[in-house]
Amino acid sequence: MPTLPPAYLGLDVGTTATKAIAFGADGDLLAEGRGTYVLHHPAPGAAIQHADEVLRAAEDALKEAYAAVKGEYDVRSIAISCAMHAVILTDGKGNYSPVYTWADTRSAGQAEQLTDEQSHDFHRRTGTPVHPMSPLLTLPWLRDATPDGPLDDYVQWHDLKGLFTGAWTEEGPVIDYQLASATGLYDLSAEDWLPAALTFALGENPALQNPRIVDPRERLTWREDVRGRLFGGADIPLFAGGSDGVLANLGSGILEPGNVAVTIGTSGAIRTTHRQAEVNPAHGLFNYRMLDDRYVVGGATNNGGKVIEYWQNLLSGHYADIPALLEAALDLPDDEDLPTFSPYLYGERAPIYDAAATAGLHCLRGHHDARHVARAVLEGVTGNLVAILSALEEVTGPAQNLLASGGWTRSERWVDLLGRRAGRPIRVVDTPQASAYGAALIGKMALGEDS
Repeated sequence: MPTLPPAYLGLDVGTTATKAIAFGADGDLLAEGRGTYVLHHPAPGAAIQHADEVLRAAEDALKEAYAAVKGEYDVRSIAISCAMHAVILTDGKGNYSPVYTWADTRSAGQAEQLTDEQSHDFHRRTGTPVHPMSPLLTLPWLRDATPDGPLDDYVQWHDLKGLFTGAWTEEGPVIDYQLASATGLYDLSAEDWLPAALTFALGENPALQNPRIVDPRERLTWREDVRGRLFGGADIPLFAGGSDGVLANLGSGILEPGNVAVTIGTSGAIRTTHRQAEVNPAHGLFNYRMLDDRYVVGGATNNGGKVIEYWQNLLSGHYADIPALLEAALDLPDDEDLPTFSPYLYGERAPIYDAAATAGLHCLRGHHDARHVARAVLEGVTGNLVAILSALEEVTGPAQNLLASGGWTRSERWVDLLGRRAGRPIRVVDTPQASAYGAALIGKMALGEDS
């Protein structure tokens, strides 16, 4: 019987969908399985998922991708990529609280319990800015507000990775160090939980246990019933994997400073990879552990393509869709007199880390029309990303190349505008499913097949 070519599965769990992608030995995409779920908003500021919906979608995606390559490829490994900053509580008996996602802003008031010195120290040591996105603030808010019942009903907190490892493996809920470093609770230098941050988040005598931190390349043991349900009993090695943003750098081959990823979808991010465990909080950047002595540094904005979509809706009488708005905006010359737009429609992470920030259209005059407003909005979103890039360059040195990816790259002229505003060479890179591919690479590395 001929030997089947290898395939490696990356499971990428996001905010509204999960994708399971099968990659060949050279990174070619072989098959995709997909499952979706709703991001619920039951109260002002709330952004939650239902754990059972996310779990079911992930299982559906895995089964679909595996079935698509079974018999034609030898599936060598599976590794998991997850969105960062989520919090889930469990009673240890398979019952879960809602999944409190990074987009849930109800814990904003908890930051007021920290002094400026404490905030600065936590940011410096953990690499995670003090912001409602992080478990550092979500956990004490849950302790104080108990929106879904008393914490006495629960015995452990974990994140999205813990949801899957708890349901699928003999090891139970674990968290890889990439995701741990995005909680605001992990000491990057000590490579363990930061006691002072845990005390702030969970109290002096915590009722909740912490998940065990593992290497992204650690192999986990499937439960027999899960293996049978998903793969007909096939014993495919499962590895912990990491976080979506960090794995996107790995999957895109961004392993040293100089190359900087620029991603704009609904939100946006500027990231590179370097070898510093600490970054001065004054730069307003995150610093998450990748592998060994590498760290992903950068900033994420809440206000990317979603802002353009909002304004296209407001200006729909002028522009039937987003491409039409962008073309009209970019037809104006660069030296055109414009209003100015601060783009913080949805609060903000980088560069200002203010969940209560609001947008503003300023210096609007009688001769301005819809084109000027559209261009001002585009300049505001673009300028915000350039500000994040400037902060990043203060830490890692000048960017040699900007590598553009995401939905915004369908507009070549917008890509060109950002490159001109940044004063840096920029090119569009073909890195589809970079987070899933980064997870697949983790599996290859763990098996010693990444050469």
